[in-house]
Amino acid sequence: MPVIKRIITSTAGFQPVLVEFENGKIQPGEEKNLESGIYEEKNGTKIVGITTNKMLYTGPLREDDLYNNFLLIHNKKKDKIEMVQIDCCIATPKLNKPSNLIQSTPLLSREMNVSELQKQFGSKKSKRVTEQRERLTMNIETVKEQLEKTVTGIKLDESATEVTENDSIYRPKINRDASTRDGIYNLEDLVPGYILDTLAPEAGQIMTTGNMQPYNFGPFVSNSISRILMNDASEEIQIRRITIFLYINYLIKFMATPMKNITKKFIVCDKSPDVNSHILDTFSVNSQNSRTRPLHMKDKAVCYTLVLAAIAMEYEVNVEQLSKDLKIGVKKTLEVSRILAFNASKDKHIVQLKLPLPAPVTFSSKRKRL
Repeated sequence: MPVIKRIITSTAGFQPVLVEFENGKIQPGEEKNLESGIYEEKNGTKIVGITTNKMLYTGPLREDDLYNNFLLIHNKKKDKIEMVQIDCCIATPKLNKPSNLIQSTPLLSREMNVSELQKQFGSKKSKRVTEQRERLTMNIETVKEQLEKTVTGIKLDESATEVTENDSIYRPKINRDASTRDGIYNLEDLVPGYILDTLAPEAGQIMTTGNMQPYNFGPFVSNSISRILMNDASEEIQIRRITIFLYINYLIKFMATPMKNITKKFIVCDKSPDVNSHILDTFSVNSQNSRTRPLHMKDKAVCYTLVLAAIAMEYEVNVEQLSKDLKIGVKKTLEVSRILAFNASKDKHIVQLKLPLPAPVTFSSKRKRL
């Protein structure tokens, strides 16, 4: 195997250049008729110039600091190899005079020059591709003009595609004309009072004993009821607030129950038939043989839980704890709270319902919405 005896590198000045002609090859014997030189422009770019009797070829010197190019020279007689560092250049013809093929006009573009050169010097394949591309070329400006004329005078009625807050069957009805916070959402619109009253005995027992272990509450419901018990509100108000969280607890359990377990005889609340019927009728669909719970019902449950919790907790909700109980991301809960007109607070995990309300979030009827 030949051995590399010498590696010739250059650290300054010019070094040998390997030239590739873009539209042809040098015929044997024609290299004697070529004259060449390397020139440096003001901006530091090095240009290679090669002339024949009829044509001038130029091209920038390709330099790269990341790697070096070497030319391998093998002396077969001595079986030795030398490596010489080189630069590379692709030389293209420089046409200064008009010809029959290329018309010298102010509108002549570089793309047209390249096309003509490919048709003159290129291979059969490049000539065929160039001719096909020219036949398919379209005047972009003309197309734009035609489109502008077509759409002129067409007006879209955006109001027809907007969905207002109270048109949604999944979000609780909101009163944006309310003068107080307790008028923004009406508890009766979410859960009628007579249904919550059926949970009053349980609420009274929790209030009397303070024992919540038998109910297996999640962190959100448990912490919320603990705060209610430490509050100075009247007994009637405390009972009502605890009944709301008891309802929320049953709703969360229902949404966490796998659909395969929800049959026609399924019971989500064994303490109150009214609460059981209300949750099943509001957050599932009764079919011929069983109940179904479409995906949008989960969004509906999140909306109702947020608003009910806000009503029971003086219009503040800890979305981090609620997200853990609902087994959804905090980002999702925050997005739903924004749609429901909640405001962010100094604590990033707390959202508030306060006046004035933020601007309503509108949705296109073609987009997924709550």
